[in-house]
Amino acid sequence: MDLHRLRLEVGDHPGRLGAVLVGLGRLGIDVVEIDVHSVDGTVRIDDLLIRPSRGIDIPAIAFAVEQAGGRVVEIRAASAHELEDPVTRSMRLTACVIAGAGVGSDDALIAWCAGELVRSELACVVDARVASVRSMAGRAMFGNVAVHGREPVKRLPTADGLAWSLAVPFERAGGRAAVLLTRGSSGFTRTETARVRALVDAIASRVDSATSASGLPSMNVAVGSTHVGD
Repeated sequence: MDLHRLRLEVGDHPGRLGAVLVGLGRLGIDVVEIDVHSVDGTVRIDDLLIRPSRGIDIPAIAFAVEQAGGRVVEIRAASAHELEDPVTRSMRLTACVIAGAGVGSDDALIAWCAGELVRSELACVVDARVASVRSMAGRAMFGNVAVHGREPVKRLPTADGLAWSLAVPFERAGGRAAVLLTRGSSGFTRTETARVRALVDAIASRVDSATSASGLPSMNVAVGSTHVGD
């Protein structure tokens, strides 16, 4: 069986993740990578990159997790590209920023990098001048706080009509903006929120420096979407 991404929820107590890993090991599953995400202090989300033995199907994996006290959030096929750990991915995306800041659409660069970082399905930058105060991006910008939750997204149809979105505000030469990330599979964690905030702050700082050095005016992009991976 090829690589799979397993996202699961466990109680935030000693030994809970260990029990799940033992159960997966008994089933013949090789855990290639573990990425731990903070949620609320009582539960946490763990992202596992796994390589099941031949003949092990997804229902068997889910059953093993549940028997060990966990809850499966998502299981999906993964590519070899996902062998890249979060730290390496962040460094690669930062290098992309350094190479591309001030060239082309800076907002598109921010959206693409943030979307790649947390593997969102849609990503865009929303300018404060055109954002509705009641929208998720508007609440993030005017409250100066990251906002996440579920909302209808026409471009990302789901079974119940709702998708998970995360809006993270940042400052740039053109004024306040927010990067808006959306995916249908699972919600965004506090760990992912912190990673996106650190990345967009670094990007905004780099873009401002590049714009000042080149003498070019800052580019302001109205509401638009960029498909991650296009």
